[in-house]
Amino acid sequence: MGLLDLLGFNKLPAGVAGSSLVLADAATLARTDALLAALQARFGNVAVAQLDGTYSGSLPQIVFSAENATERLKKIRPQRLIVLGLDDTHVSLMQAADCPAWWISAHDVAATQAGIGQLPELVNDPSLCARLKEQRDGGRWVGYFAATGEDEEDIAYALFSRMMRHKMGLMILAPRDRERCEPVYRESIKYRLQTIRHARLSTSFVPIKTRVYYVEDSLPLEGLYACVDFVVAGGTLHPNARNTPDIVSPMLHGKPVIVGSAHRDDPVVAAALAAGVVLAGDDNEQIFAHAQRLIDDPAYRAQLTAQASTWVSAQVGALVRVMATIE
Repeated sequence: MGLLDLLGFNKLPAGVAGSSLVLADAATLARTDALLAALQARFGNVAVAQLDGTYSGSLPQIVFSAENATERLKKIRPQRLIVLGLDDTHVSLMQAADCPAWWISAHDVAATQAGIGQLPELVNDPSLCARLKEQRDGGRWVGYFAATGEDEEDIAYALFSRMMRHKMGLMILAPRDRERCEPVYRESIKYRLQTIRHARLSTSFVPIKTRVYYVEDSLPLEGLYACVDFVVAGGTLHPNARNTPDIVSPMLHGKPVIVGSAHRDDPVVAAALAAGVVLAGDDNEQIFAHAQRLIDDPAYRAQLTAQASTWVSAQVGALVRVMATIE
């Protein structure tokens, strides 16, 4: 035993010795809440070895450097070593570990964070899209502010006002909570935009002069994802919104998604942002810029939807798959 050990300078933090040790850098650790929680639930003694930055979670932690990593690993004597998202420069550390070791790629680590166990059931109703025939025949774009929450409809109207000055189109607006639909509708009268309520549509098609198609029921709310050019996800436009954003449904329908600055800590939204498969607007100016490009550039819309479709398929059951590889 060296002098530093005798003086207590090399003492391990509580909970680290004999743990199931997760080794990662700070950027990876910031996106591993779901995986760390699953590991802790299974093994009950998880600790984190960080290579840079600061881990802000509640698990026991220790800092590794290139100089002391092997020495500290031997002192910890972990039950198992789990390396997350690092490159092959850490293979030697895995080889030096006197315990079972697993390496989880950065791609698989990112997939676990979304926590999508199974995909939602899609609503496909061709009659809903048929109602937009006059809009399509007239070359109008259709944007969907879907499942909006508290204080988000005013933002939707402000954005739509700018969008239709850029190029005339139709806004579909669907509050998430049915009890909010009537007061939101009454409040929207102040905007003096010709509005058709889905439940009261008396013709086969939404008239070409319609500016807002207002949806108050959950079934058309889900089914209309298939009929639009892009979706602005409700629950992301204002921090007062209490509903969980749904970005998966529009992705499954092959539609590009714009998210605002609110509730980006939602696991699915955070994972999608990290993967670059949704468009993020920090303010109305950025959201409008994204919508403007989606309106003007069909090829760009197709590129985004292809990337999002591939991404969302890879997320399903990812946490279960990764956990199945670790014993």
